[in-house]
Amino acid sequence: MEKKKIKIGFCGFWSSFNPENNLFTNILKRYFDVEISQNPDYIFCSNRGLPFEYMKYDCIRIMFMGENISPDFTLFDYVIGFDFLDFSDRYFRLPFAFYNDTGNPFEFKTRSLNEAKDILKNKEIFCNFIYGHESSHGMREELFKKISEYKPVVSAGSFLNNTSTKGCSWMEKKRILLHSKFTIASDSVVYPGFVTEKIVDPFVAGSVPIYFGNPKIDVDFNKNAFIWCKDISDIDRTVEEIKRIDNDDEAYIRMLSFNPLNDDNYISNMYRELENFLINIFSQDLKKAERRIKYFAAQRYEKEQKEILDFIIFKNRFKIKDRIYKIKKERK
Repeated sequence: MEKKKIKIGFCGFWSSFNPENNLFTNILKRYFDVEISQNPDYIFCSNRGLPFEYMKYDCIRIMFMGENISPDFTLFDYVIGFDFLDFSDRYFRLPFAFYNDTGNPFEFKTRSLNEAKDILKNKEIFCNFIYGHESSHGMREELFKKISEYKPVVSAGSFLNNTSTKGCSWMEKKRILLHSKFTIASDSVVYPGFVTEKIVDPFVAGSVPIYFGNPKIDVDFNKNAFIWCKDISDIDRTVEEIKRIDNDDEAYIRMLSFNPLNDDNYISNMYRELENFLINIFSQDLKKAERRIKYFAAQRYEKEQKEILDFIIFKNRFKIKDRIYKIKKERK
């Protein structure tokens, strides 16, 4: 059977994002004849790059909320985000923690006790802290300070760096995680449902996460597989728990052997539901697939957002012209 042809585009994603090879394109290629277009019928948006860039597109907008921003359904037909929402067929929950370019769910391996023992043998670093900026709540900084009073914590990122480098590459971060018993794995904000790769990376590397952030983290992850600091009053208990596990190899090995997920099929089920969510959007006729309101107050609201975009573009052009003028002046 011939596949339906669909024209899609992307805007506002991170610099390394590949329109031809990403979660959404790779899922859609299984069911549709996908064309990446500059004049798309469907635009996948994210919140990086030029602010409000998606307002340039009057086609069907599908927003992926990778960062800590909640959706505005007046501007988007569909949203893939982290909030716990029920919004008919317009919303699907997929936190950035579970994003995978291939379009296939990655699975966390349940380690045997012997495998966990072998991992412990390679631990040369007590704990790491790798970040490029401060948090909104100050808790990960406080965790770094309190845990460092017990044993030195390697801070290899550009923020609060205590190594000989000013930061580290992804490969270096991966190496540090592999050799660390513990990782301070704190999200930058506290918000129900918002969870990123901060907790995933140490799980994959075989380092026990010390987590702070999402107050509903146990919906997605097995609380027996990580050390959970729930609030500021919980820091002293958290440090004592770290000490206990650090000095008890059996307890550490047991923690490493837990599957990070509550359900072995949690991510595969999520990806199957994501496929169904996307198939529902793209199987419909274009007009029927529209969901956002385009009348009266909603229409005025969209017009105002487009005016903001036009102002930002004008302002950026002015800045560029001013920069060019200054460079030319300096060269004279």
